[in-house]
Amino acid sequence: MSKTKPSSRAKRPSSEAKRSSPAASFLILAAGLGKRMKSPLPKVLHEICGEPMLVALLRSLAGARADAEIGVIVGHGREKVEAAVRAAVAANPALGKLRIAFLVQSEQKGTGHAVREAMATEWGRERVESGAPVVVLPGDTPLVPSALVEAVSAPLEKKAALRLLTCTLAEPKGYGRIVRAGGKGTGAVLRIVEEKDASPKERAIREVGVSVYAFDSAFLAASLPKLTTKNAQGEYYLTDLVGMAAKAKKKIATLGWANAEDLRGVNDLWELSQVERTLQLRIVEAHARAGVRFLDPYSVAIEAGVAIGEGVKIHRGVVLRGSTAIGHGVDIGSNTVLRSVKVGDLVEFKAGCYAENSIVEDGAKVGPYAHLRPESHVGRQAKIGNFVELKKATIGEQTSIAHLSYVGDAKIGARVNIGCGFITCNFDGRVKNGVRKHVTVIGDDCFIGSDVQMVAPVEIGKGAYVASGSTITKNVEADALAIARARQENKAGYASRLRQMSEKE
Repeated sequence: MSKTKPSSRAKRPSSEAKRSSPAASFLILAAGLGKRMKSPLPKVLHEICGEPMLVALLRSLAGARADAEIGVIVGHGREKVEAAVRAAVAANPALGKLRIAFLVQSEQKGTGHAVREAMATEWGRERVESGAPVVVLPGDTPLVPSALVEAVSAPLEKKAALRLLTCTLAEPKGYGRIVRAGGKGTGAVLRIVEEKDASPKERAIREVGVSVYAFDSAFLAASLPKLTTKNAQGEYYLTDLVGMAAKAKKKIATLGWANAEDLRGVNDLWELSQVERTLQLRIVEAHARAGVRFLDPYSVAIEAGVAIGEGVKIHRGVVLRGSTAIGHGVDIGSNTVLRSVKVGDLVEFKAGCYAENSIVEDGAKVGPYAHLRPESHVGRQAKIGNFVELKKATIGEQTSIAHLSYVGDAKIGARVNIGCGFITCNFDGRVKNGVRKHVTVIGDDCFIGSDVQMVAPVEIGKGAYVASGSTITKNVEADALAIARARQENKAGYASRLRQMSEKE
């Protein structure tokens, strides 16, 4: 994968600019529906690697400056957008210091209109009063890296009205073209022309604008009211500010970005899948370079919020989601899915496991084909074998539940051995103020035979034995042997009689 870096055209701001300019603020365009997405969900809330596109962009901003001032322009589905951002900030410490304001665009009349509405708010007026540059970014560009944010938000060059981020594309269809003086692509920027308004000659230009700008806030506030809708789409184009600056002989700085993939926008669900694939490979690469072994990096799915320790081995088809945190030296077998699971060191998941909102402590072995439902807690060096299902169950250290069992609403102690076919019967069939479940408690050092059912609520004392085939409905005291099954009776010769009866029929 290519590394993101500015092209040779980019210039570092002078030391004078660094000393005199206040830190830039950020304005994110997130008000649109995104008709081509063909979904009622606001465009910026479509997920990529486990989080909305808008949140992925916020993560990049936080990586560049943890306490950044950010205005998010909302419109379509504003309540959903605001709620999603607040939830992400509350759940992610890396976003916790961002200072986010929501600015409303009541009608969607183009990018220029969105920024004009934002700058007319108290938030916008504060930018002008402080002299802080305003960096504008589209909310549907989730691949923007923190390095790009740092570069575009650096102090503006002396007397510059704006800094324009550009990229050169082999196939520039759909992008606004950068028109420069002299017609050779090296002169001063004259304007940006949108594709629908471009002449055939202008459409041949490969240098494009990517809707990322850093504006001098005074220039921005003074120029926005001058925008018109005299264009093919009848909208207020933010790109027209570039032409205004050029006509007014204002300085326009450009920042050429080498990796076009970083600036790829999303307009439909196919483009979303392509962008997600790129981000997924970046996530996997970052983990691999940090000491994680992927047997097939192209077959796994690792979401953005996942943490993985060194020495972890991840087999084909693994999916790690949510806030999953993996310790050191863990082996995760093929087609295992972990969602918001905390995993200790030296844990082994064999093939085909599914776990959600659970904890697995150091040295435990899980699977194959085990299912850990929410609020399950597997202790140190415990074994949860094939076709075992846990639900809201705590399993003590060195306890073994080797196969074919259901353990729900249970507290099982340490060093317990549970045989095949064990079931906790936790639901009494009545619904009153919600589903009614009962708890099974098994003390340390117990032995539970195969094909045992425990009808909760029930408690098995420390060191007790429960015979195979028992249905336990009462508490068992410590060190006792419980047998709860029909007495066996052998009828001599009866099998022959049954066969004779069958032959007569």
